[in-house]
Amino acid sequence: MHYSQVTLPRTKERLVGCYLYLSMQLRSLWVEYVTYTEERHGPTDPEIFKVIFSEMDFFEGLRQRVASRLPPELVQSLKNVDDYSGW
Repeated sequence: MHYSQVTLPRTKERLVGCYLYLSMQLRSLWVEYVTYTEERHGPTDPEIFKVIFSEMDFFEGLRQRVASRLPPELVQSLKNVDDYSGW
């Protein structure tokens, strides 16, 4: 499924919850990626990177769709909550 096919919530409160959930998922994927690449023995299967980055692309695209339905000031404030993208 492509992120553009996901039905988004209609209310502001649910959109905020969705945005925060997606941010948490992205952070979790980022931690998984960093942890995997820093293992003692190092990555052995390059295909895992395709999977991780495909997941990141999905969640980032979906989060952008959610953000486009929220006021810009609110999105800016939400970026301060568990958001890895400013690293």
